[in-house]
Amino acid sequence: MKKAIMKTELLCKSFVSDGEVTNVLKNISLDIYESDFTVIMGSSGSGKSTLLYMLSGMDSVTSGKVFLNDKEITLEQMDWL
Repeated sequence: MKKAIMKTELLCKSFVSDGEVTNVLKNISLDIYESDFTVIMGSSGSGKSTLLYMLSGMDSVTSGKVFLNDKEITLEQMDWL
């Protein structure tokens, strides 16, 4: 049985601009297994880069969790940012 090296649970990312909330990613749950080849595809502006930044810990999440080798690495959004 393959082991998931990266997991997400109900990952969401939203931005606020001019008082309006834009949901870029909503409730993304995925498992990435060792030795698998994983591709992220989508049209321009669909959130591919945002997802990769959140998976790498370079960007915060609005809600949800990111795990690497069963250890949570979620960078939570700070209210003061």
